[in-house]
Amino acid sequence: MMKKKSLLFASFVLAGSFATAQQTTFNVLEKDYEISRKAKKGYLGGVEAKENGGFEMVYFLPSSRRKVKVEAYTFDKDANLTNTMKDEWDVEKVKKKWKFFNFKGDEYTTTAASVSTNLTGKMMFKKREIKAKYNWLAGDYVKRVKLLDRQKLTSENGEEYLFSGAYEVERDSTIYALAYPYTKGAAMQSLDLVKISNTGESRKIASVATPSPVKPIFSKPLLDENSRDVSNDDFPRDWIVVLAPTKIYGKGSAGNPNQLTYLRISPEGNLKEQFNFTAPSAGYRILNAYAKGNEVILYGMGIKKEGKYADEILGATVSPSSMDDDEQAAAKSTGGMLGGLGKMANMVSGKDDMAPSQQSLDDALDEKKYDDFIIAKISGQQLSVIRATPMAELNSKAVAGPDMKKALEFDGKKFVTNNFQILKDGSMMLSVQDYKPEGKGIGLPGGKMLGALAGVSTSRSGDSYDRIYKGMYLLHFSPEGNLVRNYTVQLDQKNKKGFFNNSPMTADNFPAIGYLIESKDGKSVNWVMEIVKAIDVDTDVSTFSNFFSGTSTTTTTKSYSPFYSIEYGKLDLATGKSSEFRTLGDLEKKKYYLYPKHNRLQIGDYTYFFSETPNGDRLLVSRMDVKQ
Repeated sequence: MMKKKSLLFASFVLAGSFATAQQTTFNVLEKDYEISRKAKKGYLGGVEAKENGGFEMVYFLPSSRRKVKVEAYTFDKDANLTNTMKDEWDVEKVKKKWKFFNFKGDEYTTTAASVSTNLTGKMMFKKREIKAKYNWLAGDYVKRVKLLDRQKLTSENGEEYLFSGAYEVERDSTIYALAYPYTKGAAMQSLDLVKISNTGESRKIASVATPSPVKPIFSKPLLDENSRDVSNDDFPRDWIVVLAPTKIYGKGSAGNPNQLTYLRISPEGNLKEQFNFTAPSAGYRILNAYAKGNEVILYGMGIKKEGKYADEILGATVSPSSMDDDEQAAAKSTGGMLGGLGKMANMVSGKDDMAPSQQSLDDALDEKKYDDFIIAKISGQQLSVIRATPMAELNSKAVAGPDMKKALEFDGKKFVTNNFQILKDGSMMLSVQDYKPEGKGIGLPGGKMLGALAGVSTSRSGDSYDRIYKGMYLLHFSPEGNLVRNYTVQLDQKNKKGFFNNSPMTADNFPAIGYLIESKDGKSVNWVMEIVKAIDVDTDVSTFSNFFSGTSTTTTTKSYSPFYSIEYGKLDLATGKSSEFRTLGDLEKKKYYLYPKHNRLQIGDYTYFFSETPNGDRLLVSRMDVKQ
């Protein structure tokens, strides 16, 4: 087999980067190193801080079930390479030393549970067979999921269940579900919290009284500052559910449309918090629940329609399945037209899952126009703050630099949020980016090939590439939820045509990921944006020879994936002014792109970023001083 790699480069301009006469200077140290040819064939497994202020980068190479080839590079706090280690260790020794090593063997097959709904909303249990193969270049498993026999889940009295949210704790092979026991004409006054085992045995562990018939408008595990690097599968967080009144269940009173019910449930199934609160809008689309200390912050958007209920305003907001999007996609993969016909037959017969993915629901919700941003804060097992900021206020407090004619205007529709952070003073910052749809092609969204057909390797873009992402907004809220300032930056591309005609997607089909690194004195923040700077084209050419017929067949496969780099600038929180933005790697004058995982580490006053060249032969360590 032979491999060829090429890159389709994107040239970006940060228009509106708030360049000022007195720019805040950056103290950024960058050093690059050659990487062992062996390490290039494996993956960066993790980066660990050392007691002396330095750090260690650990690579895992293709290995056997019993022995793991390891390469480790040790650096001091000034990014000087001080030691290298190359060895082969027993698997158990590697697991004990490095918790981020997730290897369970080259291949494995296991069974697990899943719950979802049928066409009538009744809760069903299905076994799923998971076949997984380890990818030594990505450091993760590629999974194929096959749904097996199904059965109805019923209460202890034999009543069927109406689905109201589910949460899988993969570590314990357990699913928790909220559901109404249902018989025709029965009043819906209490949800059952049900624990479902891997074999399909269900057990009621708690009753959850509801003020009226409700449906979930939000159901996700908590996010925290470690969510970026530590998955919920490896370290399960508490499950947050918010329920809203609905007219769909029963003929009785549906209650106050704005009265919501908040639940917090531990990974062990303990109901830790429950209370009702009144939202500013019945159409409250909650995006995430973020935990810091003893507080939980819900953030999202609202649509105001007097007298309407959440499901009337927003439609479905929670996927009726315990499987995540990747697992649902793996379970729904087909092979050609015949595979598609077989898939349809399996869906009708109930062998396959008919539940929409969370991503498909979110895509539909992104198309709506919202009236407000809503911040809600929970502390002491009660709602302490809830504040709705009208979209018009975002524009009245927008900031633009002297090289922009005016600040970007936000219209409240077609946008995504991609990061939320809490600063030392308790204020909050939310990163938002808007997009516009591309022209529609025949049969394929936006004229782009579907990711599954193109062989796209990415988890940030969804299945289709029918959006152009542009304006970036950074919303700064006070601890009380009031909008302080809206920083706006226009992300743009040069020479988009011509560079990308052979690729199924372009660099601006991917949203930028914005986050903040706060200075030691809390007076400024480093605004960091991960942006796609190139599309990697990987071409595999393989030849199969038939010795009996004397013929050979050559197959060429192309796959595409985005390469990210970083733009960074410093914001003065008192004045709203910013330095101009720079790109990591500028000092070395080479093309560097962030590692897909473990590309950032905070140690004391320094933040380190880790990048590599496209062919993986050199490593760039960038150290940003954030104490200023």
